[in-house]
Amino acid sequence: MVDYAWHEIADTLPRIESFVENPEFPERALAASVASKVFYYLEEFDEALRLALESGDLFDLNEKSLYVETLINKCIDRYIKLRQELTESASSTVVIDTKMERVIEKMFGRCFTDKKWK
Repeated sequence: MVDYAWHEIADTLPRIESFVENPEFPERALAASVASKVFYYLEEFDEALRLALESGDLFDLNEKSLYVETLINKCIDRYIKLRQELTESASSTVVIDTKMERVIEKMFGRCFTDKKWK
């Protein structure tokens, strides 16, 4: 439904994000998923990725959509940049989000176990 009504949902993004930030809200992952897709359509890809990572399993890496492909590419690019910063500076305060690392591990693990890579 977000794909068709994102422009109407966009007006409520601050409220939806407040649900994501509230640890007592029972549907935090769903709120993060909805907000991520709205930010994607607004072409705010950094915010879309941040919230997709917050949405946990609702960010389905196996889904064949432009949304998922775009955010996976954004995640890989961001991960490479952060790893380079860590490598180049021993005193770096760069921290890589464990959620991002899990996405990278799933993506590359899938590549190496896929039959076409054997």
